[in-house]
Amino acid sequence: MLSPNKTLKVLAIGNSFSQDALEHLYHIAKSAGFEQIVLANLYIGGCSLETHWNNAKHNIFAYSYDKNVDGTWRSQENQTILHGLQDEVWDIITLQQVSGLSGIASSYQQEQRLSHLIGYVRQHTTNPHLKLAWHMTWAYQQGCTKESFANYGNDQNAMYEAIVQATQREIAANRAFSLLIPTGTAIQNARTSCLGDNLTRDGYHLSLNTGRYIAGLTWFRALTGQSIEQITYVPSAADIPVESLSIIKEAVNWAIQEPFVITKLGEREIR
Repeated sequence: MLSPNKTLKVLAIGNSFSQDALEHLYHIAKSAGFEQIVLANLYIGGCSLETHWNNAKHNIFAYSYDKNVDGTWRSQENQTILHGLQDEVWDIITLQQVSGLSGIASSYQQEQRLSHLIGYVRQHTTNPHLKLAWHMTWAYQQGCTKESFANYGNDQNAMYEAIVQATQREIAANRAFSLLIPTGTAIQNARTSCLGDNLTRDGYHLSLNTGRYIAGLTWFRALTGQSIEQITYVPSAADIPVESLSIIKEAVNWAIQEPFVITKLGEREIR
């Protein structure tokens, strides 16, 4: 976790799911009193660990490099992973698997792609004290028509449990990772509340305000270790009224405390 110097510098090597998670993080961190915030996402839609490693290995100019230093996202097209790694002295770099394979543990280390990618990041980072974080993504909304949902029998609970098992097997015991971001569990917790299974905009990408906000709070809490109770920023007061805010924060706090377990909200108290 970061020291309390109110600096947050995070690079995601990801896809549209990291884009969802990062969307509101700048304003969340600002609301929490952070003074220097630098966020970036190396983005290719639907990008897997296999593709990230291939792109790194061959230094392929394939990424949209989306960066936020003042509350506004700006993009540079046709960039490399190397460019993103060396653009800033990052405190934290996050990795993740593409959503359709996120619950298939064998896809993580096939041909040692995750180990190779970690080695590449370590080799080219400009911060010897860099921390690696793993973004544990979410299960699709029930009824989602995305083809890869069939990997899990088109069942949300089966997908979530598979993601948990893959993360436990391939990430939790991997000493390369200092931090785990349990976004998938925060989303699943929230689904047990009155918010229901309505946190995506198309069955798999998060809703622009509520879903993305839950993800952003989870990232902030996981990466900084700081409380979210005093955060007042919300992207939309209409979508996230005060009563929903308390539910969202409960979902996030439980995910941090119990990252591999669904907590049915309202039935337990945060310790």
